[in-house]
Amino acid sequence: MFFKKSPEKFWDLISSKYAASPIVDQTAYQKKINKLKSWLPAESVVLDIGCGTGTQCLDLAAHIKQATGIDISKKLLAIAEQRKAERKLSNVEFLNTSLFDERFQPASFDVVMAFYVLHFFKDIDAVFNRVHALLKPGGLFIFETACLGEQNKLLAGLLRLLCWIGFLPFINMLNYRQLQQALDKAGFSLIEKTRFSDAIPEYTLIARKNSEPD
Repeated sequence: MFFKKSPEKFWDLISSKYAASPIVDQTAYQKKINKLKSWLPAESVVLDIGCGTGTQCLDLAAHIKQATGIDISKKLLAIAEQRKAERKLSNVEFLNTSLFDERFQPASFDVVMAFYVLHFFKDIDAVFNRVHALLKPGGLFIFETACLGEQNKLLAGLLRLLCWIGFLPFINMLNYRQLQQALDKAGFSLIEKTRFSDAIPEYTLIARKNSEPD
């Protein structure tokens, strides 16, 4: 099966295996959740891009007003809905849609989160501009993403080949300089960059919305 034009099929295919995969560093993950809670007031309305099985949404739900998780994979969202039901949460919703869904109104979220999903977007500037538009003044953009442009060149080359053939969905070989430039261009100020685990190379970045982009 080839996934170049239908990445949702890739995630549907691996959904069960993905859901069963343990968190690599549970201690570091809990530190991250606690850090996120410190940034999220109780009245926060949160959007989680590429929420997958809803892990972050569900773990933060008791601390915030409302969370909306979006993903392109119906099968991942079905697992998220099951986990939501098990926890009996009423302030979380999951939608099978994308960031550019016109139902999302400008300045309607206090926080937008994106964990390990930004590298699947071709146009990172368009993504950051959209996030900026969806955030209320002073809102937060919190994200982690694989910066494969910082990693082994042989691995990056292999991934490019697999993406080109279609065995994997598109992967953007990002680096942190590109992310910083995209944040600046869209109208964000980076306020925190934290790495919670030695086992996981990526950083958690927290940026605040400034005024409108120049």
